[in-house]
This record gives sequence, C-alpha cells and structure tokens, in this order.
Amino acid sequence: MSAKRPLTPEEKSIAARLRSIIAANPDLTEEGVASTVGVTQGQVSHWTGGRLPVPARRAAALGIGDPSEISVAYREIAPQKSLAGDWSDIVGVRQAAALGDGAVPDEYAETHKLKFRAESLRRKGLKANKLAVLYGRGESMTPTIKNGDAILFDTSDVQPHDGKIYVIQYDGELLAKRLIELGGKWFIDSDNKADPKWRKPKPVDETKDFKIYGRVRWIGSWED
Repeated sequence: MSAKRPLTPEEKSIAARLRSIIAANPDLTEEGVASTVGVTQGQVSHWTGGRLPVPARRAAALGIGDPSEISVAYREIAPQKSLAGDWSDIVGVRQAAALGDGAVPDEYAETHKLKFRAESLRRKGLKANKLAVLYGRGESMTPTIKNGDAILFDTSDVQPHDGKIYVIQYDGELLAKRLIELGGKWFIDSDNKADPKWRKPKPVDETKDFKIYGRVRWIGSWED
C-alpha cells in the first residue's frame, strides 16, 4: 500500500520517533502498539514504514507527540477518517432484561447507541449489526450481572451452549439467565443462589414460550 502523497518532514519525524521507541524497547512490538491504541498491526506497520502518517491523536496517545506540540498543519493533514472506522455503533434498547422477576418482553425500541471498538468486535468474531445492548434489572444474577448493568448480546448466536448466559424469553418474561445442560435436558439457572426463587436450576418447559434472543458477550458494570 503506497501513500497518496509524500510524508511531510513533521510526519516523517513522528514516524521515526515511533520506530525508535519500538526498537529501543525489546518488550514492545507493533502488535503491542496496535493493541494500545486500538488499531491493527498492519496499520502500525504502515506508520513505521512511512507509508502513512501517524494520526495526531494516535501520536498523542502513544506519547510521541503532545497535542500542543503537534502543529496545526499536521493535525489537519494527518488522516483522521480511519478514527471513525475504529468504532462501531451498537443499538441500545429500552427493554430491560430481568435478572430476578421477569419483565414482559415487547418489541425492541432503539433509544440510543453505544460505541465499541471495531477491532475488539472483530477479535471476538462479532458483527455490529447483529449486536444489541439492554440493561439488567434485579439481583438474581449477581455477582456476574448486577442491577442496572449494560448487557451486550449477539442476536446471531441462539444455539444454547452449556454454562453460557443468554437473553431469553420464558413463560412471558424476558430474562438474562445461564443455560445449563443436565442429563440431556436444558435448565435455566441464576448465579445468585441466595435468591429463594432461583436456588435450583429450572427445567425448560418448551410449552412455556421459550425463545433465545442471543448470547451475552459483554457486561458493563460499575465497581465499588
């Protein structure tokens, strides 16, 4: 891949500084740099090879250029278009998934979007257009999922796997629960065994309108 134009002296200087930092640190690799700033190793290789300029924000994040010291010209010239592509919008919906007593499922209604790093989704083999985020309500899945936590689930992953957490509909309720297989049968289980309603796994009764909406892949939570 060749640059569309020659690098400016300032761009060459920042690229050289990046190369020297990697060369001087035996524990630092292009892969490590890529992970730090959330891009691919190939992108870093283009930077160090002088084929593309390091975006100003990336230079600042890597500690090789303070934003106040990077010229206005560099900030205007260095490509920023890739930055938007580094993030994926995931639909947030108003529906709450109950962790204890069920919530009545309704049609998902988009209320907002949450941004996730596109590279992180790719590493997990996830597609943004198949993901959604809703919020937990209740305490029966603590400590794994707490009341109010954001729950990202993959709507393309609806085949149950033993021990994984899913957003499900069961007996007219929308739940975020763990599905476990015992003796060839599937059971709905909760992590908080102090909850009297969920001390034991409940066998899935197919006559009770059982549906898997997707597998939970990420949980956003506050730490005390």
